[in-house]
Amino acid sequence: MDSRDHASLAARLERFVVKLFQHQEGFTVESNNEGRIQGHDFIMDSGEARAVVEVKLYNSITPASRNIVQALVHLERARLNKETNFGILATNSRVSPTQRSQLKQFPNLRIYDFDVLSTLAADHPHLALELEDITRSALVFRGEDLPTAQPVDKEMLIAEFGSAEELSATVPDEEPVEPEDGSMFCSNIHAVRNGVAKPFETACEAAIRWLFKDELVAFDDQHQSDTGHNIFDLVARIASKEDFWQALITDFRARYIVFEFKNYSKKISQREIYTTEKYLYPVAMRGAAIIVSRNGANTGAERAMRGALRESGKLILSLSVDELCDMLKARDAGSDHLAPLVAKLDDMLMGLER
Repeated sequence: MDSRDHASLAARLERFVVKLFQHQEGFTVESNNEGRIQGHDFIMDSGEARAVVEVKLYNSITPASRNIVQALVHLERARLNKETNFGILATNSRVSPTQRSQLKQFPNLRIYDFDVLSTLAADHPHLALELEDITRSALVFRGEDLPTAQPVDKEMLIAEFGSAEELSATVPDEEPVEPEDGSMFCSNIHAVRNGVAKPFETACEAAIRWLFKDELVAFDDQHQSDTGHNIFDLVARIASKEDFWQALITDFRARYIVFEFKNYSKKISQREIYTTEKYLYPVAMRGAAIIVSRNGANTGAERAMRGALRESGKLILSLSVDELCDMLKARDAGSDHLAPLVAKLDDMLMGLER
């Protein structure tokens, strides 16, 4: 699944949610013709109340909490901008009670997660099957089958479209704000000149620490191996239940992940891959690395990455600065920031030869 497949699947989930609401009696759907910059996908109208709806596709049944917060921040802005009674965040993932508690900051917002969408689709078999297929396709590295949907009170959900006056009265005095630093980190990386090593490493390390601060712990920069021969730019321990990270732990013996930063004017070559491969030691649960470089990897480097995986089970993924920036901006928007890494790993495994 490449990044285009993720975008296609996200669009498919959005179309599914539109059809799902159209099947609920008494509701109409207004498409968003003003572009995604408006912060929502469409508006739903019951005749008594209106809601902006934002659809988020995640590649894990357990989404990152910070993504949920950011998605709610953007949804609340869209709701205030469109002057609707409330907003709905619809997602294929299952939102935990702790994550759902964030709604206390956003009294006019609702979360329709996997369980809620499954409940609404239960009376329409073709829609129920479509939701299952979309979710299975999105959860590329889930080690278990889809969870059984937990039924919710459908009548209560429909009743939420009742009193517009009551809903409008709950607008908070101040909009809760979560800092959006992804674009700032991206600008800092781009500001470093080609070929300048240390400032590039510093800028990339700050971005990585922020991007993955809820998923990785025990960050250690310029870590020296016990022999003293190898020094990693950055290493961290995985501490996340998201499917991608769990796949690294269980399938690639990567409880720890190494990061390398290369500020070259040209694409990195197989030489950089071979150097990074020496840092990896699956027996010690250090079986994966991510190389961030200015312009990504050339063909020789891509062959070397596949060879390292095929011959010794060592996983090396390459990110260009532009791809890292896409991840940072996705984090700002509450979207799935891991999608590029999921796509790269999926592509590598599907294309691996003997």
